[in-house]
Amino acid sequence: MTANARDLALASAEGSGVGSALMQRLELTDAKLETLASGVEQLAHMAEPLGQVRKRTELADGMELTQVSVPIGVVLIVFESRPDSLPQIASLALRSANGLLLKGGKEASHSNACLHGVVVDAVFDATQGRVGREVIGLVTSRDEVSDLLRLDGEIDLVSERVSTLVFGSTPSVVADS
Repeated sequence: MTANARDLALASAEGSGVGSALMQRLELTDAKLETLASGVEQLAHMAEPLGQVRKRTELADGMELTQVSVPIGVVLIVFESRPDSLPQIASLALRSANGLLLKGGKEASHSNACLHGVVVDAVFDATQGRVGREVIGLVTSRDEVSDLLRLDGEIDLVSERVSTLVFGSTPSVVADS
């Protein structure tokens, strides 16, 4: 809340150009945090999303095409100055076993840095260090985004202003021997 108060003070300064609608999205409240925590908890208790057979088609006798849910890979998400988005997106990425790079709006830079630290520390602690803090990266400038967009072979999906992260699926052909 201290980091968010700092963002709010900077955004409300004269000449910042931040309107009242953005100020409302930027502000973290106890109610927003409670809703956020509840959503993360629900996500943690959902059925395993990976390895689920989505579709099965028999191509020939003894040969079947199966579509199975898999992680997408490394995902770059650019989102607006809504700091409660960061833990939501991070939770979805972790639940779906994706690596994640996050770029939030500059108006929420202090809030995002603080929330990013909380999330990566929680992951590190919960996995006893088996999952490193770098599983979720925080991008802080537009220049970094431009550089990342050139990494076609490293970043599998780039999206902006998302509210949900979908699971990928990949077809595989299985033939009986």
